[in-house]
Amino acid sequence: IFAIFIGIAGHSLLTSQRLTISSGDRLRAVSLTEEAIEAVRSIRDGDFDDLVEGAHGIRIGDDGIWEFNGSETVSSDDYTTNIVITAVDDSRYSASATTTWDFGVQRSGSVTISSTYSNWRQERNMGTWNVLLHTGTHLEDPAPNFNDVAIKGNYAFVTSEVDGGGAGLYVFDVSNLSLPTRIAEGFVLGAEGHQLLVSGNTLFVITSMPGAELQAYDVSAPEEFSAGKLIDTYNIPESGKARSIAIFGTTLFVGSQQDGSQPELYSFNVSDPSDISLLDSLNDDGSYNGITLNGGYAYIANSEDVAELTVIDVFDPSNLQFAPGIGYNLTDVPDGRAVTSFENSVAIGRSVGDVIQELALFDIADSPVPSPPPGPWYRGVGTDVHDMDRSATGKYIFVATEHESAEVQVIDSDLWRAGQMPLIASYDTDTGIGRGLVYDPIRDRLFAVTTSAFLIFSPNP
Repeated sequence: IFAIFIGIAGHSLLTSQRLTISSGDRLRAVSLTEEAIEAVRSIRDGDFDDLVEGAHGIRIGDDGIWEFNGSETVSSDDYTTNIVITAVDDSRYSASATTTWDFGVQRSGSVTISSTYSNWRQERNMGTWNVLLHTGTHLEDPAPNFNDVAIKGNYAFVTSEVDGGGAGLYVFDVSNLSLPTRIAEGFVLGAEGHQLLVSGNTLFVITSMPGAELQAYDVSAPEEFSAGKLIDTYNIPESGKARSIAIFGTTLFVGSQQDGSQPELYSFNVSDPSDISLLDSLNDDGSYNGITLNGGYAYIANSEDVAELTVIDVFDPSNLQFAPGIGYNLTDVPDGRAVTSFENSVAIGRSVGDVIQELALFDIADSPVPSPPPGPWYRGVGTDVHDMDRSATGKYIFVATEHESAEVQVIDSDLWRAGQMPLIASYDTDTGIGRGLVYDPIRDRLFAVTTSAFLIFSPNP
């Protein structure tokens, strides 16, 4: 009996040691892969023309800055890192860095991180969004109740409900901005799709599917999208309650509806999207309907009556904490529904109320948790706000609403702060209420979804 006990203890010790070593191997690979991605960023910042298609290694040159060297890099501890650069268009390249290792039985593997690099020095004339020029539409019949939209290159990913026959997730080719075309028509998500985003070559989708509320798809070739592109899922506790999503680097944040026993905010390591791992979670008293990240803090559109705008310290995603002061208590009790941020500002949209103004703009220059004055500045919509996004500089804030004649609205944040009439443009559609939208700074276009339509807007040239 003693020998059996010793044998079991020894096996457990060896297994634990092996797992620790394997974890260390992966962490080292993640570090080298992230270093490679940052090296490409440094090369881009030095001269965009130095980005060349093909396979590359990296090194620090004689002048002390990163440069490409050969087709791969082998570290002193025998990790091999390979960077593949691919042109997206005249002003963008995508880079995929992969680190592999093989140290014997059960000590081999690979880590891949992807990113897209634009020519930020390129001068480009941006339009004025004092008009919404409707340039393209795709109409679905019956109406699938679209929810959200994300853009990758010439493709748009759109989520929907499923009760009315919706597919849950749609893919559109938007290379022709006047005629978006649905592709991957045979794909069915099998559950409601809520918020989504694209990071590098990975599409992250929040769904209502029990046991797989968070799903990750390989979209390195969006034109080939299918169910077979699913690379990982994660079970958010309490079936189908996940609703919101945001990402910074290799850390993904997911917000969930209120639950008496389960957390509402989760942080994940997605350095390897095929192996999503939980970092931390945080419990609260409200539903986290929207998330935006700004300066190491997560700003939450919350249903909590005393903190409709909740602020979370996410500097260390493995140790999520409420920021001192927790958040801001807006007038009355309607829920926070959507949120966006830029520079030193955060804007939140709420459900309609009898005496409230549904939009609020906060100044966070002096404190991550708003502490007026200055602000807040308010704007009435007269109906529910479903989604918000902003232009690259934050001058324009785009709002999706249930307004019967202004489902998509444009707010000028400069006018808003000055106490003037901030609504500068709106669009009246007969395709249902405004449900989701995203601004694409590369094209200077706004992509929006309503109950039954996928819409594309351009600014006044």
